[in-house]
Amino acid sequence: MAKFFSYCPDAGFETHDTVEEAKKAADDSIDYFRDNAVDGWSEEVDQVCWGEVKEQSTVGNQRSKEDAAKEGIVVSSACDYVCDYALQPV
Repeated sequence: MAKFFSYCPDAGFETHDTVEEAKKAADDSIDYFRDNAVDGWSEEVDQVCWGEVKEQSTVGNQRSKEDAAKEGIVVSSACDYVCDYALQPV
């Protein structure tokens, strides 16, 4: 799992393995806004950021749809199994 992220309204959310990669992606996004600021800076540049991922959604409690049905859970025929998600430390 990646431990760092960057975000830019134009580029979206990206994950990175190192601090350097995350910071460079954020700096590159600011450069993009700078290059396109001929009529003034976009207000979206304020949303550019990077940081450390502390927890991430992780699958857990996976079981067959038959077992889930025994628990009274209604399962779509399109599903092969039932599971849940919870935040877990990276």
